[in-house]
Amino acid sequence: MHGFIVEKTKTHHSFVKKIAINLSIAVVLLSGFGLYTYGTKTLDTSLVSAKKLLPFSVDIATPVQGGDIIIAPPKITPPKLPILQGELPLQENIAAKGVIVKDVETGMVLYHKNEYTPHPIASITKLMSALVLLEHDIDWDSTAVVPPDTIIDTHMYAGDTYSLQELWTSMLVGSSNKAVISLIDATHWTREMFIARMNERANELGMGDTIFTDPTGLDEGNKSTPADIVMLVEEALRYEKIREGLLTKDITLFSEERQKKHHMWSTNWLLLGWIPHDFAVLYGGKTGYIGASGYNFTMQVADTKDHKVNVVVFGAPSHEARFTVARDIAADVFAQYIWPDEQQ
Repeated sequence: MHGFIVEKTKTHHSFVKKIAINLSIAVVLLSGFGLYTYGTKTLDTSLVSAKKLLPFSVDIATPVQGGDIIIAPPKITPPKLPILQGELPLQENIAAKGVIVKDVETGMVLYHKNEYTPHPIASITKLMSALVLLEHDIDWDSTAVVPPDTIIDTHMYAGDTYSLQELWTSMLVGSSNKAVISLIDATHWTREMFIARMNERANELGMGDTIFTDPTGLDEGNKSTPADIVMLVEEALRYEKIREGLLTKDITLFSEERQKKHHMWSTNWLLLGWIPHDFAVLYGGKTGYIGASGYNFTMQVADTKDHKVNVVVFGAPSHEARFTVARDIAADVFAQYIWPDEQQ
């Protein structure tokens, strides 16, 4: 019985000792912030050291009872945005079903019409195809044979052999459908795998209202919104390989098999100057057309003061109208907004 009492006492002393050690450790840790608690009073020896540990500048007030400190929220200066000073065209006066103009620097939407309404995108699809192709380690000097797919294309024929660089340029300059298919087959992916990756990439970019059903844009199931496509064109133009293709005015192919040359112009008439414009820089643009979509166009341009915008036009009534609508609404935006660098 006495032995039990002795053992119990030793255990009790050991427990008390552990509590004392833990309390000592806690005091040492708190001392790094200059805070000690004794009874009902809190002693503040150094708030400077606590400030040094914070990732931003804040005001630290005197600690309240219990050792807590009061931290004011960080002071954040909101960025300057373009300010509309004049009037822009009414939506009903824009000859297109969907339009968006977005400032590249601030991400501010400067003009919109049906920007969240899904619409067939036609060959604008090829911008996403280009992004997915660049995920592969492609030997641009190697060659591929055009497959015998029965799809619409006026630029090349089944059995023609071209370098992958020629196919790439044909895809972006003349919007060749068979060039896209030939490039995909050269990656050794199945077309189903490639389309699945296109949809994954769209999700990664935040294009939540976009779906791809084929890599050419011929299928009207390829649908998106102006708000989504404006993200796609901005991402695509980050890549020099895509920019180079979109800024190439023409290309001439030669088929060894048929011993014939074929010349193609860019489908972007603003690039060619066939639709006049006053933009200081045209960074690139892509057209799209099928019966279900009407005439689509997306581009990135800048004015003489280096204000850069992305523009998307869906469902214009004619080939020329898609360019004039995009040109005119971008010009209106540049003229009617006061940009951050111009603000006092």
